[in-house]
Amino acid sequence: MPDAATSASTSPDIDLLDAPCRALAEAADAVGEAARHASGLAFGARLPAAALARGGRTRLGWRTLLRTLTDPAGLGWAPRGRGVARAGRLAGILAGRESLAISIAVCGLKARIRAASAERPELFDDPGAAAVLGAVGAGHQGEAVRLFRAIMRERGAEHAFALLAPSFADILAWDALTDANPFNDHAGWQVATGRAETAEPVLGLGAAFWAFCDRGPGLPEGPAATGAASTRGPARRRVAERAPRPARRPSDGGLSGHAAALRTHAFRLHTAAGAPQWRGPENEALRAEVARLAARCATAAGGLALAAAQLKEPQKGSARQRLQDQ
Repeated sequence: MPDAATSASTSPDIDLLDAPCRALAEAADAVGEAARHASGLAFGARLPAAALARGGRTRLGWRTLLRTLTDPAGLGWAPRGRGVARAGRLAGILAGRESLAISIAVCGLKARIRAASAERPELFDDPGAAAVLGAVGAGHQGEAVRLFRAIMRERGAEHAFALLAPSFADILAWDALTDANPFNDHAGWQVATGRAETAEPVLGLGAAFWAFCDRGPGLPEGPAATGAASTRGPARRRVAERAPRPARRPSDGGLSGHAAALRTHAFRLHTAAGAPQWRGPENEALRAEVARLAARCATAAGGLALAAAQLKEPQKGSARQRLQDQ
């Protein structure tokens, strides 16, 4: 495990990671909404009935929509919503199929954990915290959760939450989004995207328990540190200072509107991945992952736009035009 000095020397600029974290959270939200809208059309009653009855471009558009919702190079396995779409989503989870929206959300969680740990290099002086962060860095979210729970059992929930705040929620959300349990995904999604939804337990830890452990003026303080690390302040400082994410912007309407939104987010992710300020081997891996996800966003946007054209929906402006309008 690296010591505090080594970790500090290779740490990224925390402010520079805030923008990519925000871009990933917003992109995940947009991809999820696009998949939900497309699923409502593809697995609803009206479009399939019209495609089977009329054929022609309507049937072609329906097939394009189905391919877009199951394209490993784009949306992945993306059915979302109710009825057949919900059954398809559950089947995909049980079969281990990957979803672009979840992958982007998980990437954002890993970036947030990386940023929080880089801000507090003294965490690597604690064997338990160093083991948890090492598992996170290696991509072993299940092992990170197991080690976090071990700290809770051995040293108490208050110490564990104070030690690893604000990363504990992100670690639990990461595990919730990637495990085989489909019933805790929406709670992990809420943490990853910052969207207010009805709270349910994540791995047995409900929102009420989190709120109970989070209260009190003394809890946010991390373990005592010496030297420069001691001037960093409370462990929860970044959570308090992190600007709230803006409300979801509605799309321009229909498949073409969601396609335009995904193009915008693909452009923003490409911009984040190409930021020259990112340095260090860990950031290079993160940069490459963000670039791959941006390319998949663009592929998904192309599929939705093609389906919209075949179904005779109007096309929307380019990502650059949308950014200029904003």
